[in-house]
Amino acid sequence: MQPNAAPDIYLMKREKSRAGCMTALIATVVALALAGAFALVRWAGNRGTAGAEPVEFPDAPILAELPPVPVPDAPPPPPADLAPAAPAPVPVPAAKPTAKSAAKATAKGTAKAADAPGPAPAGDAAASLAQARERLQAGDHQGAREAALGALAARPDDPEIEGFLNELALPLLASQRPMPEKVEHVVQSGDYLGKLAATYNTPVALIAKANNVQGATIRVGETLRLLDGNAHVFALAVSKTRNDLVVTLDGRFFKRYRVSTGENAKTPVGTYKIVDKIAQPAWHKPGGKAIPYGHPDNQLGTHWLALDLPGYGLHGTWEPDSIGRQSSAGCIRLLNGDIEELYTILPKGTLVTITE
Repeated sequence: MQPNAAPDIYLMKREKSRAGCMTALIATVVALALAGAFALVRWAGNRGTAGAEPVEFPDAPILAELPPVPVPDAPPPPPADLAPAAPAPVPVPAAKPTAKSAAKATAKGTAKAADAPGPAPAGDAAASLAQARERLQAGDHQGAREAALGALAARPDDPEIEGFLNELALPLLASQRPMPEKVEHVVQSGDYLGKLAATYNTPVALIAKANNVQGATIRVGETLRLLDGNAHVFALAVSKTRNDLVVTLDGRFFKRYRVSTGENAKTPVGTYKIVDKIAQPAWHKPGGKAIPYGHPDNQLGTHWLALDLPGYGLHGTWEPDSIGRQSSAGCIRLLNGDIEELYTILPKGTLVTITE
């Protein structure tokens, strides 16, 4: 074809006709292939299921053949006003403390009542006393005291229970063992034993003994356990008939001592208070000069607690066989070891009630 010549119309028509035939041929081949594949799949599926056998399942049990279970008729509910009361709860006995738990509680210094089981019922003195012995063996002195006081409330004046409390009294009080009546004091600069004794109304001797203070030295920063004599009060009751003296703390039994009172009922009856305390006292014999401590004629023993009744007081003796009888000149006489205990624990101002 020459440049700028007119296109050959017939040649162009032949080319278009040839392309259309090729397109139709390809479409026909694709359709035939799809149809063949579909037929093949149907034939394979029919062949795979034609020979399968049905699966038989066993019959389920027939419930109607089970024998019926007889059910008794429920009684009609009672009228509201006759309905029975709810049953009372069954009391659960308190668990006994183990040695480990009691020692742990003691180490913490807490007689925490919520953690420790309470004493046995007041009506069961034997059980309470047994519980007190168990607690003491476990190292819980305060718990033992509470249990023993519960036993004594159920059986007052019982010599066995009082004997247990007598043995427990000083090891508990005159030590760092915890008691509700004690407070903890951290020593500050300027503190000394006399100052603490005046602050807490408790004897110097008791502070020193309870905290193992040697001499009169206390160190800044150390913690002392002190009886709070401002909040907790000792009192003494002397019986001339029984010739004994009972110490109470906040009105509860603490310890009982045997004493001698005046012969021919010379010891006066009434309520007095301790106004002075002297260790190794001299005896001012009526109408004579003072007889020094240690002299064979000195009859006051190792300690003297003067009452606000001139000439009368509580004192020791060098004649232990005289205890338990009305044999003194009118004062209240105790064994030297016993008067030393009272000297240690009682502050000035302690009330002493003397009865027939």
